[in-house]
Amino acid sequence: MQLLLEHSGTPGTLYTDCLMYDSGTMWLNEMDLHESTDTAGGKVVKFRGKFQEAEQINKNKRLYPYDVLNSNVTRLQETIDSGGLIGECDHPTDSIIHFSNCCHKITRLFWEGNTLMGEGIILNTPMGKLIKSLINDGVRIGISSRGVGNGKVNEDGVLVIGESYKLITFDAVADPSTYAAFQEKVTTTRRESVIPSENIPEFAKKNEPKSIDRISEQLVLACISGLIKEETNRIKARLGT
Repeated sequence: MQLLLEHSGTPGTLYTDCLMYDSGTMWLNEMDLHESTDTAGGKVVKFRGKFQEAEQINKNKRLYPYDVLNSNVTRLQETIDSGGLIGECDHPTDSIIHFSNCCHKITRLFWEGNTLMGEGIILNTPMGKLIKSLINDGVRIGISSRGVGNGKVNEDGVLVIGESYKLITFDAVADPSTYAAFQEKVTTTRRESVIPSENIPEFAKKNEPKSIDRISEQLVLACISGLIKEETNRIKARLGT
């Protein structure tokens, strides 16, 4: 089995029986995600959204004809109906689906124009729990097809997938080059408590600290004690004692 990562782009180049990964730009996080409760009372996370696009050049310079993808959707229908179309966490290096790495089950594939839509659930497996945690923590998770087949590079350097293409499944992946463009820098604001200089003992004034986070425990206790004593004197003065 040949692992197809990049192609030369030379017109007329043929690729036969290649393992093809289509990373695309589909994100589990941007799909319709919602939780429901199963018969056992556990939470089930479901997703629905775009899985792939036919007749469009993807970022890997590949084009999947509608008829090629549609024949695969038809072929996989029985597998979907029987609950057997599962995806893995990250693409493996072969065409086999490994139970030990599965994280979601695809429950439906259907067309909206040239857009291949899909529905599925995130499984309660170790890898499924990992995917749930990543999504909850705001990590973008991609959905990517995995298949075996052939293709031919056309005059524009685009690899057109051939009729022998066999779609295996859709895996959950991270796409560093795309993900980096969506990263956001998260900052937190720390509220500083400033103690008036007149309440700071002489031994602590040397470095003129401004934040309570930088003041020693001894200093804090001394300041609190001074404030309590000052407030006690005020109360006594009002009461005339």
